[in-house]
Amino acid sequence: MERVRRRVGHLVSAGDPLNTITPEMMRAWGRHTHGSPLYEHLVGVIADDPELMRVVSRIEHLPQANLLFAGVQFLLMTGNHSELASYYRSLTTEPLPVGGSGPLFRDFVLDHEEEIVEIGKTRYTQTNECRRCAALLLLVMTAPFDRFYLIDVGTSAGLNLGLDRFHYHLGDLEWGPEAPVVLSSDLRGRPPQLRDIEVLGRIGLDLNPIDPSDEEAFLWLDALIWPEHVERRERLRGALDLVSGLNVEMVAGDALATLPGVLANLPPGEPAIVLNSFALIQFSPEERDVLESISDEARSERPLFRVSMEVLDKDDDWARLVVDDGSGPRHVGEAHPHGEWVELFESHARP
Repeated sequence: MERVRRRVGHLVSAGDPLNTITPEMMRAWGRHTHGSPLYEHLVGVIADDPELMRVVSRIEHLPQANLLFAGVQFLLMTGNHSELASYYRSLTTEPLPVGGSGPLFRDFVLDHEEEIVEIGKTRYTQTNECRRCAALLLLVMTAPFDRFYLIDVGTSAGLNLGLDRFHYHLGDLEWGPEAPVVLSSDLRGRPPQLRDIEVLGRIGLDLNPIDPSDEEAFLWLDALIWPEHVERRERLRGALDLVSGLNVEMVAGDALATLPGVLANLPPGEPAIVLNSFALIQFSPEERDVLESISDEARSERPLFRVSMEVLDKDDDWARLVVDDGSGPRHVGEAHPHGEWVELFESHARP
């Protein structure tokens, strides 16, 4: 856990300035609650309530708002009975109008404050949306090789490592093997160039790698999904089943410590693609630079291509799609954070 400890402090105290989130920051985060009327409403409730803001600021890991909402939903899913559950589409087929949820949400958070803080100390936001693979696949298709080892930084349960095993409907294009999981995404901008690829090996790096067959781990990934996103829940279960059948190597620990050894242990000269999606938010700017330095050093031994799908600027509404073949990062497109659409820039790259 050394990376996270360096970033936010393992023994952070309540109210530590490093962890304090302001009402303005909370409302800014609310811009990303796409498609969740409940969370959109509760963001305002939290931002206007000093006691709820105090609880958010006690959450150790990042992003704090994600972990607060996921922590509440996880507690509701795992047997903490409350009238609050009647507002969650994930817990009832006919949820109540969101306008009445505020007082119950406040009471639940304050009654379970220590449990929520413990969740924020021991759990992380982890990849649970395999439809992001629609964007990641198109970035992989821009690599200058067809056979490669695939390494995922912040892999969670390894969903991204199965990107070649899903079946895709990308606008009017169709790609991939017959599969129980079909990923549909709208295409914008430049048409992609699709071809056959071969993944020689799949390696996932994570502080806390998830066993796809672990039911409690599944519930945590489920709790990270917005309550109204029924289709995402169904897709998650199918994707976990698919990935559990792949020969994925999971490596636990700080990616900055494990990645150099993983790359060095690959067969000499074989190409590698190192990808990340919604993982670098937990890295400091200096740590992101270290990650790129590791990639640059590895290029002396093998062809290496970097693929990134992240929202790192607070002013960005959509995920930036960035690739790097060793000549420097290129911003080549944007995507909905859950992969609902992907846009490749006509000029191939923007600043």
